[in-house]
Amino acid sequence: MDRKFWLIGGVTAAVISGAYVYWTSGRSNKKKDRCPGLENLGNTCFINSVLQALSSCSRVRSWLSDCVNSGRLNRTSLTRTLNDVVKVLNNETECFDDVYNPEDVFKTLDSIGWRIYPDQQDAHEMFHVLTQTINEETMTYPGVVPLFENPDVGFIKNEQAVSRIRSPLPRLPHRSFDHPFQGLLANQLQCVECGYKNPCRYDHFDSLSLTFPESLLVERSLETLLYHYVSVDTVSNVDCLGCSNFKKRPPGCKDPLKKTTFKKKLTIGKLPQCLAIHIQRCQWMDNGTAHKRADFVKYPEILDMSNYVYHKVAAKETRKDIQGGADSFLFGARNDQRAASFESAPSVTLLKTLNYDSRRTQSGLFIQPQLEIQSPDSDVNHNGPTSVGGASDSSLLYKLSAVMVHIGGVASGHFLTYRRSPNTVKGRCRRDKWLCCSDRSVTPVSKMDVFSAEAYMLIYERI
Repeated sequence: MDRKFWLIGGVTAAVISGAYVYWTSGRSNKKKDRCPGLENLGNTCFINSVLQALSSCSRVRSWLSDCVNSGRLNRTSLTRTLNDVVKVLNNETECFDDVYNPEDVFKTLDSIGWRIYPDQQDAHEMFHVLTQTINEETMTYPGVVPLFENPDVGFIKNEQAVSRIRSPLPRLPHRSFDHPFQGLLANQLQCVECGYKNPCRYDHFDSLSLTFPESLLVERSLETLLYHYVSVDTVSNVDCLGCSNFKKRPPGCKDPLKKTTFKKKLTIGKLPQCLAIHIQRCQWMDNGTAHKRADFVKYPEILDMSNYVYHKVAAKETRKDIQGGADSFLFGARNDQRAASFESAPSVTLLKTLNYDSRRTQSGLFIQPQLEIQSPDSDVNHNGPTSVGGASDSSLLYKLSAVMVHIGGVASGHFLTYRRSPNTVKGRCRRDKWLCCSDRSVTPVSKMDVFSAEAYMLIYERI
């Protein structure tokens, strides 16, 4: 009897053990095949949508991981919290739950001063809250000792003082971790009469907000919206130093400068590693009411950004093809006026306060055509590139990583995200598979579903 009892007990234990192994294995494989959903904590779908989109980018994962591993962050930093969430959403932890509670994100945001109210339900704004907060947490500068408290300060001889004054300025410290979404916009103004160009101005951006063209006949595609974004505008009544012969004016001359019409060209000066594109679908009517645009915008899986950047090669080709006319010398003055305009407005090689990694900056920054009067090495902070040749076409290609969609009207609705599946399952690449993430629900979808969606935000990653 005892022998039969032990035999039955052994068989039962084996069955239970096998069932457990099978259940956990199947659960793990199912988990790796997809990603966990996110608990909706009360109108928080807009945050869940952004978290899933960020998790789909490999460079974002590397950025967060590098920042955390540097040991410079507080334990309560948003960077640490997001790094934990991103790992869960990419099946890089031992958590086997199908749904994850992102309450730590809200607690961390609240602890650092952000107040997320239920009526603030915009994924684009939330994207900037997260990325800018991380940027502030990782933007570290060395402490500066007050002059009179520095023990090394003392009297020095005149010869030594002159030697120190003539020495190069110290380098600004490079940022250890480049913001993957941060790029530069290049803003160029040029007189249509004399070809005089104001110095190119660079501004940071984390995302590009695109508007719909006014014409209803224009195709609604991402390329069309980008072309509309960088199109040339006309600015009237601008003081022109070139037309006013500013350099030849006698000292103390108070005569007003000649006002002319300028062409304004906005292009992308430096492309980021991850490109976030926001399609503005909220439109204000003449009566003051808001209206949501439901236009379908066709977007590609591989995006070529070569037509929207401001680089040296394109400028040279433009000059070569100049035949005259107001629009023809946006990137270069006419031959008889080029020397004067260049001398009066030397190009800017690089924003002095960027602190970008020089290796990435050299391959990513496209600047105004370099002049003989200014060397690429003349940047006072020594952060500028040593060469500014045009980048290869492959460096301007981006692959779609995530699509955020808003369903509903202006006053209410729901956000969801189409994202690529986590990297591997059983050693096989799954990045060609797509998932629809709507809070707790995560379901596989086809490419047709992804590319037929009414996109609100698009996340591309540089190839």
